[in-house]
Amino acid sequence: MRKTLNIIRKSWATATRLYSRAMRHVGLPFVYGGVICLALFYATGLTNYNILSILPVIAIFFGIAGYVKGEKRKSLY
Repeated sequence: MRKTLNIIRKSWATATRLYSRAMRHVGLPFVYGGVICLALFYATGLTNYNILSILPVIAIFFGIAGYVKGEKRKSLY
């Protein structure tokens, strides 16, 4: 039982460390990816499906939020 708990704790620590590193660089790549997906869906004619129209918008939104959060973290104020 103790080994299992130690494995879970180490896995959780690794996951949180990787998550915190990845969140520093998420902003603009998500925006770029969302815009590229939106352009691809429009070019291929896949605009009739709601889920394919909403996913790029969600990616752009999270990208903007991540970018703003990162810029606020860099600032002294």
